[in-house]
Amino acid sequence: MTECAQRYGAPHEHNTASIAMTIRTKITLKEYTKLLFPLIYRKPMMIVILCAGVAVLGWVVGYALGLEFLPEPQIFQCITMALIVVVQPLMIFLTIRRTYISSNHLLEPLLMEFDQERIRMTGDFFYMEVIWAKTFKVVELRDWFMIYQNTMSAVIAPKRSFAPGEVDEFRRMLRSIPGLDLHLVP
Repeated sequence: MTECAQRYGAPHEHNTASIAMTIRTKITLKEYTKLLFPLIYRKPMMIVILCAGVAVLGWVVGYALGLEFLPEPQIFQCITMALIVVVQPLMIFLTIRRTYISSNHLLEPLLMEFDQERIRMTGDFFYMEVIWAKTFKVVELRDWFMIYQNTMSAVIAPKRSFAPGEVDEFRRMLRSIPGLDLHLVP
């Protein structure tokens, strides 16, 4: 039994009659990065910035290939392109990595229990409960369930951790919780 389980009670000591399902999961840095990069680049301002970077890249490459109708790019266009195409994704990755490394919730193997009232998460050195009534929204992505506590913070549950058929069961459970803002895959 882990130190956390001894301190707060082992998961099996909870009222198991109300537990709808339990998953065990471990999220890797690669999975976390693959989750967050698309979420970051979906934001409208990021799309605008990325389009500007691609336009400048097209301009620089087009000029280098001899397209005569394009004016010669100046140094600040090249710097802008490098910042948008190279530096920005690198800084985003480093931020994702720093967040991952600093979070016990991401580094540790997790036991997640879901019932009609709450989510219980137990790691090697922590225990946390989240009440559905205080949940901002739940968003289903192709490979993940994102359970947002506010616009910036979410509990993430990878679908790969659910047993066959449990994803549909989890959706049914979520739909049965009154007042929960759901954005589920149809």
